[in-house]
Parts: sequence; C-alpha cells; structure tokens
Amino acid sequence: MQRNSFVDTLRVKTVIFGSNVIVGDSERIQMSATVLAIQRQQELYYGFEAPFQTFPIFSLAVPIPPVTEQIRFQVYQENPVIKVSNVDIIGMSTSTVMQIGSTKSIALEARVHHTRQLDPNILKLGGRVLPRTVAVSQESNVMPD
Repeated sequence: MQRNSFVDTLRVKTVIFGSNVIVGDSERIQMSATVLAIQRQQELYYGFEAPFQTFPIFSLAVPIPPVTEQIRFQVYQENPVIKVSNVDIIGMSTSTVMQIGSTKSIALEARVHHTRQLDPNILKLGGRVLPRTVAVSQESNVMPD
C-alpha cells in the first residue's frame, strides 16, 4: 500500500523511554520498555536498586489470545493521501508510538513496577515534613499548639 502523509504542523514536547513519532507508512513496529520506578520520601539513590529478575512482572509471558476466525477485507483508496492539519502532544512515554500513516504489524509492550519506600519516622502534613513523634489532630488536620 503506497500512500503519502502530509502534515501541516506536528508539535511534540517530550518523547521518552522507548517511544517514537512516525510520519509515513511502516511495515512493522515492535517496541518494549521495562521500568523500575522507586519513589522515596528522602532523596537517596544507591546506584543499583535491584535486578529486573527480582520482580516477576518483568519475566511473565504476555498472554496473546489466539485468532480463531478468518479475517478477510479489501481496501480501495480513491485518494491514497493522509492529510493532517495540526497535532500537538505534550508528552509520550514508555513504549508508545504516534504515527500518521499505516502499519501492517504492531506490538507494543510496557512493564512498569512502582515501589514506594516510605520512611516510618517521617510524617508529611500539608507539604511540611514533621517528625513522627508530633501529634496531628485528625479532626482539623492541623498541628496542635
């Protein structure tokens, strides 16, 4: 299938973590991303947080349902042109694709494991960090005098 893609304006602010912007047709797109996101109350980075093999989500097989029926279709394009006026994207992340065109085969995979490591000695209240020993009023959500 031979088509032309015409784009007047394409603005993309951020493309990160295995993502792509494609203008035009493609035969096959295959992208994957694995992310280990660790959120801490204190800014600590040890340099090597943990191997991906530690977390089962990164090694489990992706269940792909079988195609059990025959799919037949015929396409006729009187005017084989894709015309786009304006596209404005703030951000794309973690194995995404934005394409103006067509693709015969596409496979995208993103595996993300989020971990929150909270310090049991710190309590946050209204953006302020308080020692855990300070009492907090549950009724009004303010610090007692």
